[in-house]
Amino acid sequence: MAPTNTARSARNTTLLGSLRAIMSDSRFLQLLGQAIFLILVLLVLAQTAGDINRALSSQGITTNFTFLSNRAGFAIAGAEGYSPNDSYWEAFQIGLANTMSVVVAGLTLATILGILWGVFLLSSNWLIRNITRFIVELLRNTPLLVQIFVWFFVIILALPQQNDAFTFPSEGVLFIPWRYALYVLVIVAAARSLNQAHAEQRTLREMVLVGALAAFITLEVANALRWRDAEMLGLFDPAGALAIERLVLYLLVSLGLIIGAWVLLKPPLRSIMLAAAVGQLIAGFVFLLGALPNDGLRLETSPAFYLSNRGFVSPQVLTTGRFSEWFLFVVVGITVAVLSWIYLGRIGEQTGEPQPRLRYALISIVLFSLIGWLVVSSQPAPSTIVVERSGELVTLPLDSARAEGLLSLEEERQYSTQPFIVTTPEPRGLRIANGQTLDQRYLALVLALVTYTAAFIAEIVRAGILAVPPGQTEAARALGLNGNQVLQRVILPQALRVIIPPLGNQYLNLAKNSSLAFAIAYADVFAVVNTIINQSGQSVSGILIIMATYLVISLTIAAIMNWVNGRFQIVTR
Repeated sequence: MAPTNTARSARNTTLLGSLRAIMSDSRFLQLLGQAIFLILVLLVLAQTAGDINRALSSQGITTNFTFLSNRAGFAIAGAEGYSPNDSYWEAFQIGLANTMSVVVAGLTLATILGILWGVFLLSSNWLIRNITRFIVELLRNTPLLVQIFVWFFVIILALPQQNDAFTFPSEGVLFIPWRYALYVLVIVAAARSLNQAHAEQRTLREMVLVGALAAFITLEVANALRWRDAEMLGLFDPAGALAIERLVLYLLVSLGLIIGAWVLLKPPLRSIMLAAAVGQLIAGFVFLLGALPNDGLRLETSPAFYLSNRGFVSPQVLTTGRFSEWFLFVVVGITVAVLSWIYLGRIGEQTGEPQPRLRYALISIVLFSLIGWLVVSSQPAPSTIVVERSGELVTLPLDSARAEGLLSLEEERQYSTQPFIVTTPEPRGLRIANGQTLDQRYLALVLALVTYTAAFIAEIVRAGILAVPPGQTEAARALGLNGNQVLQRVILPQALRVIIPPLGNQYLNLAKNSSLAFAIAYADVFAVVNTIINQSGQSVSGILIIMATYLVISLTIAAIMNWVNGRFQIVTR
């Protein structure tokens, strides 16, 4: 018996040692704590659900989701293809689509604007830096709901009525002077020369660029004033002849500005003002001597964009029956672009030389898109079609039916040989038809969300750039990189490791803040489900739908940002 007791005692000792080892393992304790917490949460939720069901049952209400198939009975402004006879579920889909359009547009625009503001906050230009600082601080310290009200009630609703909307381009003849092309070429050439200049050459080239800008602005202002205002300024006599004494006076005033800029201002500002005064002097002589060219391109135009207190209307792009065929070529082009991107990336890793991956990817997509367009468009359209004319169905040639305006928009999409067509807005009475309309509530909400979130993103970008060690910038400049190259290749790749994590939080905030759309009666998912709750009485089900919707949106954004963050982190062993 002794050996048996000894073996049993040894097994007990081993078992106790194993239990002690497991209980002292931090991973086991963490899992145990999480399991206990999960059980407690489930118990609380079960108790809460039971209390809610008992309270609703006492009022004759049963929590379920079958009510979503019932008739909605309410309209949604701006919802195409929806009527009050549709179900609650279809109304919810409209609200979800509106929310997603706000979130997607807001995230894209807020990112672009926030990055620009973040770079401007670190600008060496005093005016740009301080104006941006004022805007960012104002937006960050003003409640978002107040900003939504300002955009909607103060700015959007203050725009003209739709029949007096701002239009671009103006209706009639659009005149584009050839000198505008000269302005663009000179400014682009001066800017490129400035970027490629060494430190000792930058001052002179900066003065040339400032002088050119001052000359062009002076020319256009003088040209806009015309002869009548020039007479008022005393530059011409009543007969329109150039007075010599007035020309001398103009020369003396310009020289006085140059001398004053040289004597009174410090070197950096002195150079800028001196260049501007010289450019203004040269431009003034060009205008006064009548050497300003006025030839240009005249185009017959009609408005394509309308901005009023009803919203923003732009041309609408509609797919046709041949879009799917053309899109196959686009998919092939994208596939080739991805493969070439991977292949050139491997070559770059092996050789150590940068490869123009983006250039070849874009060329591939554009080339296959053009080939697809030519192939699809070359297929003939039906020679004759059946259309309705004067209440009767008649067979006409397609071109004749189109010329007589007998084709509806759907028929145009069906018989067009192009992959897609573009319809321009047309005023029809008190409304504008055949255009893509951005509702005034949508505009106010997106603008408020974008500017508010961009202010926080700007601070994140500023902090991320400042987190890059100054030695990195100094080393890049020592290698001969210019300002843009330093920003794109040295600063931003390192700053993104600091920027991306808090940037994801701002994206989540924007998505959740979109629920403030109810304040201006925009039909987002929160407003639509709230209306459904009021009509059906299914408050618990409606709240669960809202919570689940925003939870899915937030988790999707978080998953994407976590993946992006992982791609930019430094891989260590």
